[in-house]
Amino acid sequence: MVLVNRAHRTERLPAWPLLQSLAREHSMEARIALVDRIEKAPEALKRLGS
Repeated sequence: MVLVNRAHRTERLPAWPLLQSLAREHSMEARIALVDRIEKAPEALKRLGS
């Protein structure tokens, strides 16, 4: 799972901290990423697939 727009996901609608806390110590932890721009999403998905 890749979330886009770091400022929005951490400040305006802080879903990222919640998602991180839910994923912590579970297999999902290595399968989430946060990127600033949509153009960075494919790169993040490649990293998550490794």
